[in-house]
Amino acid sequence: MGGNLIIEEAACQQCERRINDFEQSILKTILYAPRVHLGIRRKRRKRGHDTIKVQGKVAGKDVEIFLPIKNIPVLLFLLRLGPPGILNNRPADVAEMEGAWVAHLTSGPPVPAGFEAFASPILDTYKFCQFLAKIAHCFAVDMLGDEFRPMLLDVIKEEARATRYDLIGGMRNDAVSENLHELTLSRYVGNGVDYALVSIRLFANLGAPTYLVVAGSIPPAAT
Repeated sequence: MGGNLIIEEAACQQCERRINDFEQSILKTILYAPRVHLGIRRKRRKRGHDTIKVQGKVAGKDVEIFLPIKNIPVLLFLLRLGPPGILNNRPADVAEMEGAWVAHLTSGPPVPAGFEAFASPILDTYKFCQFLAKIAHCFAVDMLGDEFRPMLLDVIKEEARATRYDLIGGMRNDAVSENLHELTLSRYVGNGVDYALVSIRLFANLGAPTYLVVAGSIPPAAT
């Protein structure tokens, strides 16, 4: 997504296929139109026609068609989450949803010409949290190496539909940054355990939400 952090050969082929299952789902739905509209570099240099599948109502009928991104209203839609449950003793399966953050990236009418109603791509909450977990795990590995015990591998690799909201959450931060994305790693001590806490802020230059992900625990010998 326009970043410059690369971990060479970070996953085996089996894990890479598993990661692509949820990562491409996010990159090609809720983040696809914003990435194209903002001109953010993608892995493939050669681009085809930038279209996206949209749902709406035309002449009283529900339709699902592909439209050029330049012809539709582009919204960036992200979740607002409360802190990971491990930071405030909330159960793993209980989410602290604080609503949504929305940025309108285009001006003009809220629906494309000829449409009576228009729906943006659906956000798969579970896959989005896997997406955050993958980013956090890779960054922690890059920063800490073998100095921490990973806690996100099951979230990343398993197909279960129960998100670990004890490990994945967020915080309030509406300040606009000069950076496109921001990643930081800090330590949090709770219940006598030293945790590696990764802060992820995608589209920080637009004032998007900050996510907090508990990547793992840090053994006493590594402190």
